[in-house]
Amino acid sequence: MVFCGRPSRGCHACRAKKTKCDAIPTGCTQCQNAGRKCPGYRSQVDLVFREETKNVTERAKAKHEKARKRGLESVSHNSATPCSATHAPTQNRGNCSRDMVVGTSQPSQAISVNYFNITPSIEDRATAFFLSNYVMGDHGPTRGHLDHLSDLYESESIDDNLVAAVHAVGLAGYSHSTKAPHLMNQARAQYTRSLQLTNAALQSPISVKKDKINEAWAEHIHGAAAVIKLRGPEAIKSKGGIRLLAQVTSSLLISCIQRDIPIPKYIVEMSAFAEKNMSNVDPAWVAQRTMIDYTAFNARYYAGYYTDPNDLFNDAEALDERFLAFSTNVPKGWEYITIHTEHDPDIVFDGYYHLYYDHWRSFIERFFLPTPCLLGPEYAERFHICTEIMYQMQAEILASVPQHVGYPTKNTTPSQPWTGYKTDGLGAEFPTIRFSGGYFLIWPLYVAGSMRISTPEVREFCVKNLRYIGTYMGIEHANLLASIMQQKIPITVWHEQKLHFSKTTMDEDLTHHNKCTTSGVE
Repeated sequence: MVFCGRPSRGCHACRAKKTKCDAIPTGCTQCQNAGRKCPGYRSQVDLVFREETKNVTERAKAKHEKARKRGLESVSHNSATPCSATHAPTQNRGNCSRDMVVGTSQPSQAISVNYFNITPSIEDRATAFFLSNYVMGDHGPTRGHLDHLSDLYESESIDDNLVAAVHAVGLAGYSHSTKAPHLMNQARAQYTRSLQLTNAALQSPISVKKDKINEAWAEHIHGAAAVIKLRGPEAIKSKGGIRLLAQVTSSLLISCIQRDIPIPKYIVEMSAFAEKNMSNVDPAWVAQRTMIDYTAFNARYYAGYYTDPNDLFNDAEALDERFLAFSTNVPKGWEYITIHTEHDPDIVFDGYYHLYYDHWRSFIERFFLPTPCLLGPEYAERFHICTEIMYQMQAEILASVPQHVGYPTKNTTPSQPWTGYKTDGLGAEFPTIRFSGGYFLIWPLYVAGSMRISTPEVREFCVKNLRYIGTYMGIEHANLLASIMQQKIPITVWHEQKLHFSKTTMDEDLTHHNKCTTSGVE
């Protein structure tokens, strides 16, 4: 700090008139002679310190703005770092991301010629973006989502295909959040590299059974299911193996329901075997088991398996009762609260919304709501009840939108940062809302807007929020579904790819399915 001279001990009046003050404790002589009350003296201790907050803040802002411009310039020119180039040594790339996740303090070896400072590589920032937006820890009533990735990163050896897959997803999301479309080229390069490495790993009978191989392949849903079959029941005896199975099964459920086909037998077997060895069955696992049974019922219905309407009605009613039992007997900690507000009608439909513990809990509630089957005219009363359930399901999906797109959550722990906006190391702003909220909301929102009971207002609301997810959360699939819903285009690709099951095959599958749910895998 610059020395500004010795501070005056005089009173305020003498300092203002620039006259010498004798600083008598009871009041200076100059003020007494002038017939005024002496205002007193300043504390010399307080004068030792100076309020510099404003000046420091201004200097810091200027410094960060300068650093941001230099950093973005460095990124735009694809400055080479040990982790940023797609052709960099695989060992450096894996270790770089793993060190960041574990939390070590090893300095980065990448120093830009334009910005002489310790800064993370673009891949490091993409990995951090992925982990902070898509990974949820196993805490409270939730079982976590992709939290086993941290365990894989902390392992002594992590395969490059998993690193490349995380980089690809992280770069894609980071590209949208920072409005840097040129990063998409790097994301595509990492995605291509992940596919190449995964294909090579699948040819190895040893590598194919590793947890990290299965995780890298998980985006290709049916391929991941095939890998689970190769891994065998031994692979799901561990906690991480069970979570990988649950992750693949949840994605596989959506795919099979879309195509009106049943879950593969070996997935049903694996799920039954895993549940048999659980000491405490998670409520989400119970919900998933019910959805597996619904998927089998749905496949039978569209394959023309039911010839007797009574059989169809009995099976549908049994499933409805299971769905209703799960929805009404909510486990402790799974409750939601209702918030009424007149603000933000673009994301708050009909003046209220629901708050859950987290996205995973909300996703379970939305995904596993009662799904009534369309019955014949002889069941008019049942048809009316089913219609009411569909309206309720639609309303609850719409009420979950605000929490998924950025409204404050019920949980305010650091693992659920939903308030305000933050910046990355270079000052680029992006919302701290978890992008997994949009990921979990896409299909429920599409279903809510595509129902025959949907009004134009509901459809417009769903389209608008799908556009928001696609534009601001970087999930382009949401934009595609928004266009399909807006133009009322039927999705025929699912039916074109649908497998045709004979009655014998379907009957054998159901018998096997019922058997393995009670006996497990031998």
